[in-house]
Amino acid sequence: MTLRIGVIGTGMIGRDHTRRIQNVIAGAEVVALSDVNRDSAQAVQGDLAPSAEIFENGQALIASELVDAVLVCSWGGTHEEYVLAAIEAGKPVFCEKPLATTAEGARRIVEAEAKHGTRLVQVGFMRRYDAATACSSARSRKRPARH
Repeated sequence: MTLRIGVIGTGMIGRDHTRRIQNVIAGAEVVALSDVNRDSAQAVQGDLAPSAEIFENGQALIASELVDAVLVCSWGGTHEEYVLAAIEAGKPVFCEKPLATTAEGARRIVEAEAKHGTRLVQVGFMRRYDAATACSSARSRKRPARH
């Protein structure tokens, strides 16, 4: 079975996720794209996901039966809206940072996921594992960095 993924936001990060899904990850395919800049979505479609459908907005992409899971790569102010919609649709969602732009927004997401009863949300925040970040953190704590 192939996991059918919809990508909301086709800027640098959305493009990179699409590239990895299409060319590196087995068992997954980008089937849907959405961006406020339709030209950006069309460029990613043409370069990386020629069979993907372009949706007018993220809400329509999430609601589509073509999509099994969602990647939210749009600008931060839209994340809460899209993550909540994905939870409501019962679709797993990977959200680039930030999860929300306010503590209240993050709490609404956590509460919605808990109410749904299934873990559906993952946040893309990997900087703590980058060598440069680990080194900088270690220096600020005056400890040797572990790589």
